[in-house]
Amino acid sequence: MYTETYANYGKCVGFERGGTKVLVTLDLGPRIIWFGTPDFNFLGEDRDRNVDKGGEYFDENFGAGTKWYLYGGHRVWKSPEDLETYVPDNGAVEADLREFGGTFTCRAAKNFDYTLDLELAEDGSLTVRDIVTNKGERRRIAVWGLTVMAKGGRMILPTNDKVDDLNPVQNLVFWPYNIPGDSRFEATRGHISLAWANDSRAIKIGTMAKKGVAYYILDGKAMKWECPFEEGEYGDFSCNFESYTNDHILEVEWLSPKRELLPGECAVLTEKWSMTAPPEFAE
Repeated sequence: MYTETYANYGKCVGFERGGTKVLVTLDLGPRIIWFGTPDFNFLGEDRDRNVDKGGEYFDENFGAGTKWYLYGGHRVWKSPEDLETYVPDNGAVEADLREFGGTFTCRAAKNFDYTLDLELAEDGSLTVRDIVTNKGERRRIAVWGLTVMAKGGRMILPTNDKVDDLNPVQNLVFWPYNIPGDSRFEATRGHISLAWANDSRAIKIGTMAKKGVAYYILDGKAMKWECPFEEGEYGDFSCNFESYTNDHILEVEWLSPKRELLPGECAVLTEKWSMTAPPEFAE
């Protein structure tokens, strides 16, 4: 474990083990801002703060001129998405550090605390526990883990196994700004993919990924997610996986089932990240 000042993200804590490097912001966020090898980062960064959100809601609840910034990397949110989801996490993070991980919490929101609990294993895989804690009234929400990827790659999601030819195998959800025939999106009998391109039009897809596995292919390398499927009620027409892209970013997003949280209760989504060779079907 070590600390460093990284780019314009301020103080960060770093962990290296099993050939994997992880950097987590301490002066803002939290964000996992680096996941990869010491010289290759799979995660995307918004150093120029191109993606933000502000306005009357933020002025009234967080102070005049306050904005939410994407920053990049990995963050935890609550779903369903609304203005309350966009917490301006621009201040210092509450951190409890361990040798190869720790907990990193943002307490800037009125109704929820947002925590990343991380542990870097001996084999270089990273367990990411996305935690949302209710500190307001009883609420029904889902945990939402979102990862901004470095530009130039492609997200690939293996499709579900069929039971027989009489029953559907996969749902596919589109957002209203999608344009039919968008070449960045591909669906085959074996996988669904979404590629980054220098195209300002937004596109987002969602599905129920029962295999709980996804990949991001970049420069001949692959980052792999494992997020075990849980039975339950899901939002967005039954999606536990979503992916979004425009010219600034490509996001890989996992969601938990909706849960009823009493004051003080938390909901958790667990992801396992690793580096691997690109799967054969990605070729």
